[in-house]
Amino acid sequence: MPPRPSNDRKEQLKREVEEVLAQRDERLKKINEAKEDAERDFWQRINVLRQAYFGAQTDVAAATGYTRDHILKQVTRYSERPPNGETSDQR
Repeated sequence: MPPRPSNDRKEQLKREVEEVLAQRDERLKKINEAKEDAERDFWQRINVLRQAYFGAQTDVAAATGYTRDHILKQVTRYSERPPNGETSDQR
């Protein structure tokens, strides 16, 4: 068996692990932000399309495979926030 590492080596390893964890967390944060931006853009565009003509929401539902109710909920969730910064979650 190899000898036990020195305390300095243990501390160095701990710092390296913490650095790698921080890098992963930062990358995951960026990925989540990009995913949220993609969802917001998608549902805002769907909102415009579902209002194109009478019955368009039904056609959008058929094209996407989502229910009309799901589309309405997502459009509401990702609609642009009011100017005062309140969201629908702040009731």
